[in-house]
Amino acid sequence: MRPPVAVSTLAPPVSAPVAAGERVAVLDGIRGVAVLGILLINIDALSGYAFTPASAHTILRDETADAITWFLLATLVEAKFYSLFSFLFGVGFAVFVQRAAARGADPAGLFKRRLIGLLLIGLVHTLLIWFGDILVTYALLGFVLVPFLRRSDRAVLRWAAAMLAAPIVLYALLFAVAGQPAQPAAGATEELPAVLASAAQSFAHGTYWQILAGNVIFTVANIVRRLLLMFFPRVVGMFLLGFYAGRNNLFSRLDEHRRLATNTFIAGLAIGLPLSVVAWGLGDHAVGPPTMAGLIDTVIKSIAVPLQALGYAAGLWLLFSRAPRVMKALVPVGRMALSNYLLHSVAGVVIFYGIGFGRFGRVSLTLAVLGALGFFIVQIFLSRWWLQRAQFGPAEWLWRVFTYRRLIPLFKTP
Repeated sequence: MRPPVAVSTLAPPVSAPVAAGERVAVLDGIRGVAVLGILLINIDALSGYAFTPASAHTILRDETADAITWFLLATLVEAKFYSLFSFLFGVGFAVFVQRAAARGADPAGLFKRRLIGLLLIGLVHTLLIWFGDILVTYALLGFVLVPFLRRSDRAVLRWAAAMLAAPIVLYALLFAVAGQPAQPAAGATEELPAVLASAAQSFAHGTYWQILAGNVIFTVANIVRRLLLMFFPRVVGMFLLGFYAGRNNLFSRLDEHRRLATNTFIAGLAIGLPLSVVAWGLGDHAVGPPTMAGLIDTVIKSIAVPLQALGYAAGLWLLFSRAPRVMKALVPVGRMALSNYLLHSVAGVVIFYGIGFGRFGRVSLTLAVLGALGFFIVQIFLSRWWLQRAQFGPAEWLWRVFTYRRLIPLFKTP
């Protein structure tokens, strides 16, 4: 059993960010794919498609194509890439503390300051740009990782399993207490609450100040929704699995762990993917009063989502050794994951919101997804161009300056 990570050292403290040569390229490649997955699932809300009736989607409207597109997003992308990003966050935590300790710094203290910096960036993002932020959640839940620095691998895995199973247990308890509620009346439909519908209209037609008010409303609504979906324990569970993988340097030793990677990839496809298809067929029952259908939905997703996310990570890990040129093309995007994630929101507001080109709710889901794919290709070349001149992405640079409390050169010296 691996001993817990040491958090103190007799060496003199030296605080510095990870240099480009120290990075594990495969992690940046996987992170680059995760950036694409996040964009694909966010484009539904960012474009306004999620908040408007089909009759409003006048640009390349095709309900059949949109239905197929949503099926693919729901089964292949939805929740899986946030889980993958959560896993990578945990890996990054392990790498961060190991390298901070090696330099003689206080890993726990430095990581806490790093989380505060991420929290500030997330607040700016969700309040001033776009409400669909995940950074605030990661920053706040990231503090849960710190006590695990001194815990054994076995304890980390036990807590990871407990967190991933927690939604099932909590939902079962709620169902046992509340019982089966009365079924909704025939013909009843789900509609966006009036306060959210009004906020969505501000995105389409409002001033920037009205958009800010809408961001606040939707940010609060997102917190409530994530609580109902029991999103937070799942994130912590994936954090811990990533911490375990990073602590044991799994991604640096593919040859030693090829069987583990292969089996994980197979499990993700053979178990996770079919369960995701079943979940799509059953419909979304997780939000609302507890029901037997909701319990089944929770059980299926609690198994499918982490398995599929880990399967993606393992598959990309294997692909990195078999098709290195393909994966290495994605490395710059992953190195600038934070900047690229924020750029999604800025570009989306400019393209879709009323203060920009005003396409909110007018574009079909299929066209929005195709546009997102095209935008990501641009980000591949833009990231490569930027990192030929700079050491970090602009957002990563600001984050590092805050974390290490000193000015770090952004651009490379000639």
